[in-house]
Amino acid sequence: MAKHTVILVLASSILSANSAWAAEKLQMDVPRHIGDIEAACTGVGLDSRQDPRWQSYPLKVEIAGQGGQYLGDVVLTVSRDGKEVISVQCDGPWLLFRIAPGRYQIRAETDGKTVQSMASIPFAGQGRIILRFPDLGGQSATRPVSAP
Repeated sequence: MAKHTVILVLASSILSANSAWAAEKLQMDVPRHIGDIEAACTGVGLDSRQDPRWQSYPLKVEIAGQGGQYLGDVVLTVSRDGKEVISVQCDGPWLLFRIAPGRYQIRAETDGKTVQSMASIPFAGQGRIILRFPDLGGQSATRPVSAP
């Protein structure tokens, strides 16, 4: 009996440690309700980024690499007061949330790397944060400087 308890505890620990397993997969450009939060995954292509629907979301999270280029395939977790509020998987670089005003911890995971930041959701307008993965993505091309 004790052997089964240990296995259950171990399995539970592994599942809670790997949020990618618990994350809800979002379709591109299709808002989805998860509990009492609406989430959207978008940002691939100019038409998608200019869609007026995204302006009404209280929180916009952008995922970028070392050269500032957008990254996708991310698991993003939003927590408040140490408790997970929502965890989603998105193939695009923008994640939007219709979420109550307040302060939240935002954690993004991709390609074995994790970054996190705090976000303040305003009572009006849109809060925006950029989570940058400094070790991922290509570098921006630079022109060589010629000598005078």
